[in-house]
Amino acid sequence: MHPRSGIAAWPMSILVLSTLAISTGCGARSSLSIDPPADVGAGGAGSSVTSSTAAGPGAGGGPSCRLDDPTTWRTERYRDQGDYERFATAASNEPWVALKVRSGNIVLAKLTLDPAQGIVLSDRVDVADSPVYPVAMDVDARRFVMLTTTGINWNGDVELWRIDRQTGTVLRVPVGNPPSDPAYTLASALSLAGDDVLLTYGRPAVPGGVVELRDDQLGVIDSVGVADSIYTAVHQSDSSADVYVGKSLRVHAESGALTSSSVDPDWQVIGGVDGFLVDMGQQIRLTHGSDIWPADWPHTQISPPAVVRVSGSNAVFSLETELTAVVGHVGSSGLEWMRIEPASGADGIGVGIMPVLEKGRLGLFYLGLEIPHPEQPLRYYGIECH
Repeated sequence: MHPRSGIAAWPMSILVLSTLAISTGCGARSSLSIDPPADVGAGGAGSSVTSSTAAGPGAGGGPSCRLDDPTTWRTERYRDQGDYERFATAASNEPWVALKVRSGNIVLAKLTLDPAQGIVLSDRVDVADSPVYPVAMDVDARRFVMLTTTGINWNGDVELWRIDRQTGTVLRVPVGNPPSDPAYTLASALSLAGDDVLLTYGRPAVPGGVVELRDDQLGVIDSVGVADSIYTAVHQSDSSADVYVGKSLRVHAESGALTSSSVDPDWQVIGGVDGFLVDMGQQIRLTHGSDIWPADWPHTQISPPAVVRVSGSNAVFSLETELTAVVGHVGSSGLEWMRIEPASGADGIGVGIMPVLEKGRLGLFYLGLEIPHPEQPLRYYGIECH
């Protein structure tokens, strides 16, 4: 952990920003121009959408919307029913999350935005007999995999789950042999790598951890012990994945085997997907090969990981700060931050789930803290092209 970062174990709320697809390619200082969507707008009668439209030149729709010109964008906020104590986000470039319903089971859900309804669970899988808490997950066309704990503060007994998307068959196995003290908080990372599952876990109170490569039936086929207990999973392709351990080690999973290599300790990787990485040092950076977009820290305290979502050659990421989340995106001045602004019915406080990156949208899904009430509903905050 970077000395300025910190992880707060407080109730999980979800903040959401809407996102857009960006037509410019990677480059150190390129501005973003987004083609307007064919049909994006606030809902009609009975809609759960509230909107505030930016006034000024360009509002109402020019030939394109510019992320660096807020007068060409409309801000909209969405809300959905539900109360979720914890969540985990897919490591791959998919808008899937595992949501722990308060006093209930885990729901696997695909989060999308509808102009009239706001946040929609367009696909939903209710996992029976799962009164546990998700800490990591991933998904592909065949299965969901997730890591869970029995304790709400990422503690307790640990299990790895595989849920078949076609048959609904559930396979679950205990993790940790021998198990360490379940009172301790678990650190973990998980990603699919072809037919295999890349799993990393450890208890930070006990130095070290283990990286495991497991087969499709969750049996261990390769493993390596590691000295650190800070882990970041990065889905690289349909057949490979990485886990970054601490500041200086990368473990790569591909073709049924693990290989280790050193990395630059000055830039600790805290997120990534499909060739894009987010790392932190004196600045926060989004990188893609030789392209680098740096920015000053959005706050004096951040809580990794950064959740990255990619559309074509463009990427955005969400990152938790002290009381809420921000979205990093490439603008005319390099890497820029989108911050949630408080508004009636959608206070700017909560825990970011993932950024939204769609044509005509740039935003964030988040769990909003209902103060003084305990509810933690799904929310969305973002900007949409006129």
